[in-house]
Amino acid sequence: MPIHKKNSISWYTSESLEDAGIKHGFFMRHGGCSPAPWASLNLATSVGDSRENVIENRNRIADALEIARDSYYDVWQVHSARVVQAERPRRLDEDHLQADAIVTDQKGVSILMLFADCVPMLFYDPVRRVVAGAHGGWQGTFKGVASETVAAMQSKFNSKPEDILAVIGPSICAQHYEVGPEVVAAAEAHFKDSDEVVRRENKRTYVDLQLANQLFLERAGLLQIEQTGICTMAENQDWFSHRSENGAAGRFGAVITLGRDG
Repeated sequence: MPIHKKNSISWYTSESLEDAGIKHGFFMRHGGCSPAPWASLNLATSVGDSRENVIENRNRIADALEIARDSYYDVWQVHSARVVQAERPRRLDEDHLQADAIVTDQKGVSILMLFADCVPMLFYDPVRRVVAGAHGGWQGTFKGVASETVAAMQSKFNSKPEDILAVIGPSICAQHYEVGPEVVAAAEAHFKDSDEVVRRENKRTYVDLQLANQLFLERAGLLQIEQTGICTMAENQDWFSHRSENGAAGRFGAVITLGRDG
């Protein structure tokens, strides 16, 4: 995947979304103003960082992508499969809706989702001109947030799954995601016969959330799915990782937009 740098900000993009002319990015943790332990491009106030730092970091991303600073729409992520539709940007003084996926067909809206090991997913339908972003922690993943996002694109905008481009971004990989029985049970409810989603090695059990979300998308009918193959825990120097940093991690952002109004 291509990596871009501008004004100390670094981000990865998808080749398929770049080819489609869609502004987007998975933003690395560098180039922000937040102090340790959230150094430095942290985008969440919920971890203890100041509102002023978070707003400045959001502005730096907007400037790097050349989008309007007031174009963001974000949600209060709650590990659900709820999808909301954004008709306009969310004002900074406006309460967040609780959800874990956002869809929009509006120019001038930039979808922003936050992560620190959970699975980022970006979507684009080039026929209906719709974008979406989703957040898949283990709960949201096995509640079906990936397929619910596709279903929302179908029901709200008449998208066809075969037209949709999907990109699965940096997250914790199976090699580092050792889990307990609760996560195993949730995974096996959907992938009981898969020894790839749930892996057992030396009396330890691991779950592959990246693969699980890909399989959900394939079941939903998507034919064009791109994986970044980046592990946030293994590459903690570049990405916030809740597990690697013992819960004291910032949150990195994934952004997608159709562009400006007019």
